[in-house]
Amino acid sequence: MASGWYTKGLRECIDGTIDLDTDTLKLMLVNASYAFDADHEVVDNAADDATDPSFNEITATNYTAGWGGAGRKTPTITMQENDTQNRVEAALDDQTWSSIGGATNDTIHGALLVKEGGSDDTTSRLIAFFDITDKTTNGTDFLLNFATLAAGGNMQIAV
Repeated sequence: MASGWYTKGLRECIDGTIDLDTDTLKLMLVNASYAFDADHEVVDNAADDATDPSFNEITATNYTAGWGGAGRKTPTITMQENDTQNRVEAALDDQTWSSIGGATNDTIHGALLVKEGGSDDTTSRLIAFFDITDKTTNGTDFLLNFATLAAGGNMQIAV
Protein backbone atom coordinates (compact mmCIF):
# COMPACT_ATOMS: atom_id res chain seq x y z
CA MET A 1 0.00 0.00 0.00
CA ALA A 2 1.19 3.53 -0.64
CA SER A 3 0.91 6.76 1.26
CA GLY A 4 -1.46 9.36 -0.14
CA TRP A 5 -3.87 12.23 0.22
CA TYR A 6 -7.59 11.83 0.86
CA THR A 7 -9.36 13.65 -1.97
CA LYS A 8 -11.78 15.75 0.11
CA GLY A 9 -9.10 16.52 2.71
CA LEU A 10 -6.72 17.74 0.01
CA ARG A 11 -9.45 19.91 -1.54
CA GLU A 12 -10.14 21.47 1.86
CA CYS A 13 -6.41 22.18 2.30
CA ILE A 14 -6.36 23.92 -1.07
CA ASP A 15 -9.55 25.95 -0.54
CA GLY A 16 -8.49 27.06 2.97
CA THR A 17 -11.06 25.10 4.98
CA ILE A 18 -8.10 23.30 6.55
CA ASP A 19 -4.90 25.24 7.26
CA LEU A 20 -2.07 22.71 7.56
CA ASP A 21 0.31 24.95 9.46
CA THR A 22 -2.11 26.66 11.87
CA ASP A 23 -5.02 24.23 12.52
CA THR A 24 -4.67 21.64 15.28
CA LEU A 25 -4.30 18.34 13.45
CA LYS A 26 -3.82 14.83 14.85
CA LEU A 27 -2.00 11.66 13.87
CA MET A 28 -3.80 8.40 14.65
CA LEU A 29 -2.47 4.86 14.18
CA VAL A 30 -4.36 2.13 12.34
CA ASN A 31 -3.84 -1.61 12.07
CA ALA A 32 -3.52 -3.82 8.98
CA SER A 33 -7.30 -4.23 8.72
CA TYR A 34 -7.52 -0.67 7.37
CA ALA A 35 -7.14 -0.27 3.62
CA PHE A 36 -6.36 3.25 2.42
CA ASP A 37 -9.02 4.61 0.06
CA ALA A 38 -8.56 8.18 -1.18
CA ASP A 39 -12.36 8.52 -1.33
CA HIS A 40 -12.79 8.09 2.44
CA GLU A 41 -13.81 11.43 3.96
CA VAL A 42 -14.20 11.05 7.74
CA VAL A 43 -12.75 8.87 10.49
CA ASP A 44 -16.19 7.37 11.28
CA ASN A 45 -18.95 7.45 8.67
CA ALA A 46 -21.51 6.47 11.35
CA ALA A 47 -22.69 3.48 9.30
CA ASP A 48 -20.80 0.95 11.45
CA ASP A 49 -18.63 0.26 8.44
CA ALA A 50 -15.67 -1.96 9.28
CA THR A 51 -13.66 -0.19 6.56
CA ASP A 52 -13.67 3.08 8.55
CA PRO A 53 -10.45 4.19 10.24
CA SER A 54 -12.34 4.37 13.56
CA PHE A 55 -12.94 0.61 13.45
CA ASN A 56 -9.28 -0.03 12.66
CA GLU A 57 -7.51 2.35 15.06
CA ILE A 58 -5.01 0.27 17.01
CA THR A 59 -5.82 -1.29 20.35
CA ALA A 60 -2.73 -1.34 22.53
CA THR A 61 -1.64 -0.60 26.07
CA ASN A 62 -0.79 3.12 26.51
CA TYR A 63 -2.69 4.12 23.35
CA THR A 64 -6.12 5.65 23.97
CA ALA A 65 -8.03 5.45 20.70
CA GLY A 66 -11.03 7.48 19.62
CA TRP A 67 -12.02 11.10 19.21
CA GLY A 68 -10.05 13.22 21.66
CA GLY A 69 -8.05 10.15 22.76
CA ALA A 70 -4.58 10.59 24.18
CA GLY A 71 -3.24 8.11 21.61
CA ARG A 72 -3.63 10.71 18.89
CA LYS A 73 -0.58 12.98 18.63
CA THR A 74 -0.46 16.62 17.48
CA PRO A 75 2.35 17.14 14.98
CA THR A 76 4.00 20.41 14.08
CA ILE A 77 3.75 21.01 10.35
CA THR A 78 6.08 23.32 8.46
CA MET A 79 5.14 24.47 4.98
CA GLN A 80 7.96 25.00 2.51
CA GLU A 81 8.57 25.53 -1.19
CA ASN A 82 10.89 23.15 -2.98
CA ASP A 83 11.84 25.07 -6.12
CA THR A 84 14.34 22.42 -7.19
CA GLN A 85 11.61 19.78 -7.53
CA ASN A 86 8.79 22.25 -8.24
CA ARG A 87 6.53 21.33 -5.37
CA VAL A 88 5.10 22.50 -2.07
CA GLU A 89 5.89 20.34 0.95
CA ALA A 90 4.20 20.02 4.31
CA ALA A 91 6.90 18.60 6.58
CA LEU A 92 5.68 16.88 9.75
CA ASP A 93 7.86 16.52 12.82
CA ASP A 94 8.57 13.02 14.12
CA GLN A 95 6.28 11.60 16.79
CA THR A 96 6.95 9.07 19.55
CA TRP A 97 4.35 6.93 21.29
CA SER A 98 5.95 5.85 24.58
CA SER A 99 5.80 2.30 25.95
CA ILE A 100 3.07 1.33 23.50
CA GLY A 101 1.73 -2.20 23.82
CA GLY A 102 2.88 -4.84 26.25
CA ALA A 103 -0.22 -6.23 27.95
CA THR A 104 -2.40 -5.55 24.88
CA ASN A 105 -0.75 -5.43 21.46
CA ASP A 106 -1.68 -4.63 17.88
CA THR A 107 0.18 -4.23 14.59
CA ILE A 108 0.69 -0.66 13.44
CA HIS A 109 0.17 -0.48 9.68
CA GLY A 110 -0.36 3.22 9.01
CA ALA A 111 -0.77 6.71 10.40
CA LEU A 112 -3.58 9.05 9.40
CA LEU A 113 -3.45 12.83 9.56
CA VAL A 114 -6.87 14.13 10.58
CA LYS A 115 -8.59 17.31 11.65
CA GLU A 116 -10.82 16.19 14.50
CA GLY A 117 -14.43 17.34 14.32
CA GLY A 118 -16.26 19.32 16.97
CA SER A 119 -17.67 16.48 19.06
CA ASP A 120 -16.91 13.09 17.49
CA ASP A 121 -15.22 11.34 14.57
CA THR A 122 -18.22 11.55 12.24
CA THR A 123 -16.98 15.04 11.36
CA SER A 124 -13.24 14.38 11.74
CA ARG A 125 -11.79 15.03 8.29
CA LEU A 126 -9.21 12.63 6.84
CA ILE A 127 -6.28 14.48 5.24
CA ALA A 128 -3.46 12.03 4.50
CA PHE A 129 -2.44 8.40 4.99
CA PHE A 130 1.15 7.37 5.72
CA ASP A 131 2.03 3.75 4.98
CA ILE A 132 4.22 2.19 7.67
CA THR A 133 6.10 -1.09 7.49
CA ASP A 134 4.04 -3.25 9.87
CA LYS A 135 5.27 -2.99 13.45
CA THR A 136 3.79 -5.06 16.26
CA THR A 137 3.63 -3.20 19.55
CA ASN A 138 5.48 -4.83 22.45
CA GLY A 139 5.71 -2.24 25.24
CA THR A 140 8.58 -0.25 23.74
CA ASP A 141 8.51 3.23 22.22
CA PHE A 142 7.25 3.60 18.65
CA LEU A 143 8.91 6.37 16.65
CA LEU A 144 7.19 7.63 13.52
CA ASN A 145 10.13 9.10 11.63
CA PHE A 146 8.78 10.86 8.56
CA ALA A 147 12.22 11.01 6.89
CA THR A 148 12.26 7.20 6.62
CA LEU A 149 8.86 6.93 4.91
CA ALA A 150 8.50 6.81 1.13
CA ALA A 151 9.02 10.14 -0.65
CA GLY A 152 10.60 11.64 2.43
CA GLY A 153 7.39 11.26 4.39
CA ASN A 154 6.31 14.79 3.64
CA MET A 155 2.99 15.60 2.05
CA GLN A 156 3.71 17.07 -1.35
CA ILE A 157 1.84 18.82 -4.14
CA ALA A 158 3.74 19.12 -7.40
CA VAL A 159 3.27 22.12 -9.70
